[in-house]
Amino acid sequence: MDPLANETQSSRDVVQINIHDPTYAPLFQAASRLANLLKPPTAKSNSELPASLDDFLGSVYALIFAKQRGFKNRPDRSTSIAAIEKLARQAAAGELRTDGKWIAGFHFNSALFRIAAVSHRILQIVVGRDDCVPTLCDEAEKLYPKWKPGHHWSNGNVRKVYREVNKLKHKRKGLLERRNVAYEDALAAVASCST
Repeated sequence: MDPLANETQSSRDVVQINIHDPTYAPLFQAASRLANLLKPPTAKSNSELPASLDDFLGSVYALIFAKQRGFKNRPDRSTSIAAIEKLARQAAAGELRTDGKWIAGFHFNSALFRIAAVSHRILQIVVGRDDCVPTLCDEAEKLYPKWKPGHHWSNGNVRKVYREVNKLKHKRKGLLERRNVAYEDALAAVASCST
């Protein structure tokens, strides 16, 4: 199945995606909440917020692109050196892939980096001080035990994404052996950051 089959080209620069497609619904909801946060006076009340929300919107886009390009959770599959070599040779020859599993993973990893970075910045804004993500998550959960009637603010997926990105950034092997964050975990982290 063509991952772009559910889209129509409305102009040269914009692709229209069916907003009723359940695959993308959490991302469209996050984008709507971001748009509301960017309206005055909310955005003007904190000069640091718009830049964080701009980068956060990039994570929404990256997750949409990952899904469009056919991203699949493959936690037990290691990186193929031969495939990377082939892609590198193609790039060296000026031939860039725009579709396929590697591109889907590229967009997914981009989303993870953005979610980790922006959630850290947003937690600093919400808590009002600098610290590491796990500490800020604990503090935010104490400060906002009931962020919505009947709901406790939980940052479990933000923590999971943050740990995964730290492996990508700091471990020699990165995610060579396996990925521990699924697409659904990233969606849940986006949802918790945009509420």
